[in-house]
Amino acid sequence: MEKFQKSAKSQQKSLEQLVELTKRFYVQKKMEKIASDLDKLSKEQDKLSEEKKENNTSDKQEDLNKQFEKLQKDIEDLKKENKDLKNPMDVPVDKKDEQGAKQDMQDAKENLDKQNQQGAKPKQKGASQKMKQMAQQMKSAMAMQQGEQLQEDARMLRQILDNLLAFSFSQEDIMQQFKGLNRKSPSFGNNLKIQHNLKTQFRHVDDSLFALSLRNPMIGEDINKEIGEIHYNLDKSIEELADANVSKGVSHQQYTITSANKLADFLSNIQEQMQMQMNGEGGGQGMPSPGKGGGGGEMQLPDIIKKQEELMEEMQKGMEKGGKEEGQDGKDGNKGEQQGGQSGEGKGKGEGQNGQDGDGGEGDAEMLYEIYKEQQMLREALQKRLEKEGLGGAGQNANKQMQDIEKQLLNKRFDNTVLQKMQALKHELLKLEKAVREQGDDDKREGTTNKKEFNNSVKPLDPKLQEYLNSIEILNRDALPLHPIYNQKVQQYFNPPLIPPKEGNLERKK
Repeated sequence: MEKFQKSAKSQQKSLEQLVELTKRFYVQKKMEKIASDLDKLSKEQDKLSEEKKENNTSDKQEDLNKQFEKLQKDIEDLKKENKDLKNPMDVPVDKKDEQGAKQDMQDAKENLDKQNQQGAKPKQKGASQKMKQMAQQMKSAMAMQQGEQLQEDARMLRQILDNLLAFSFSQEDIMQQFKGLNRKSPSFGNNLKIQHNLKTQFRHVDDSLFALSLRNPMIGEDINKEIGEIHYNLDKSIEELADANVSKGVSHQQYTITSANKLADFLSNIQEQMQMQMNGEGGGQGMPSPGKGGGGGEMQLPDIIKKQEELMEEMQKGMEKGGKEEGQDGKDGNKGEQQGGQSGEGKGKGEGQNGQDGDGGEGDAEMLYEIYKEQQMLREALQKRLEKEGLGGAGQNANKQMQDIEKQLLNKRFDNTVLQKMQALKHELLKLEKAVREQGDDDKREGTTNKKEFNNSVKPLDPKLQEYLNSIEILNRDALPLHPIYNQKVQQYFNPPLIPPKEGNLERKK
């Protein structure tokens, strides 16, 4: 029953954590979807404003107005769901832009109803710009919140870890004191009171960890299990010590220390993962989604090589995309010049197309920056791995090549020179992997099954002898129940004192 209650408490806590993380994950995804829908609607509104007179109709504007009203309802629902969270997030919605966009869209429809295309176009442009600003504010706020929350969680986890270590050391000290006490010792009651205080101290650690687990999926089920073990052994140690069962109480105290050390190890690994994410070693990603927490560790050399190959593939895709866009820009430019020669509107169209190309350039810069962050993360991971393997000198060439690639990415953007440097880096990493294997620290290990057969040549014992050995205890190692005076005589008999011989005896012997 005690084990069942301990398991039930741990499962209840894990279930409550899962429900809260699911709600939080749903709110995050809904916020992302609203921002994406706002961005999409702003583009549709801008596109409608550029349509010809017969296509820019009141019915199409009415359809966009209804879509925006639906997004407004989604924003209100998002705010309500966010308030239900135990740790609500910030939903950045500028009411001024929201009301302004709605008013501009209504004014545009009224102008279109009156066949006033020139009056509707500026309103449509203004509504598109306001919706785009709302989408950008939501996206940037979400990214900022993720970074700030990660930093806050890391600081909180550090404080929890310090308190947990203080608890573990205090528990070890009180355990050592109980080992040398009995029930009649004057300090027994005072030490028992200290044990009660340690239980209260750990309850604060548990509450802080639970509050952190409701917003961070890295605090997994294993941690809740160890927390349950600590609570169980703390209660049992106090119960046994109060009943004067010192040996059992000390045993439960030892189990408490073991679980506390395991918990500290788990939290230390999680803190290291958070630090890696804050230093940009998380691949440019934000907070992990529910279901992805708990694992992780240092990258092995084969993982670094594989990740470097993926970066090469991304680099090739970026170069191919850039080549296609340059060809398209040339066609658009010629087209704009022809239109500019035929009418005065050609120049305006050419500028609009160039503006779209500018958006593509921003997308390429963003993709290039992601590759740069991945490359920087791989360099730091490689440096840690080489230090651990004792190959710091042999890996300096690869480290320098990675630094050169980072500089090339910032200076030359998508360039064939960078791709060639990445190919050379791959060969250098393969040489390092070979050096690690020759050193005898290969991570890929293979096991072979023993195929040899052995015959047991030892003859079994006689059945009568086996029965005798099982029924009669040959040696009795228990101490004899003697009075102290007789026990002393027995010890003197088996361990007689060394008496030096007399001088007369020595002369007679000579």
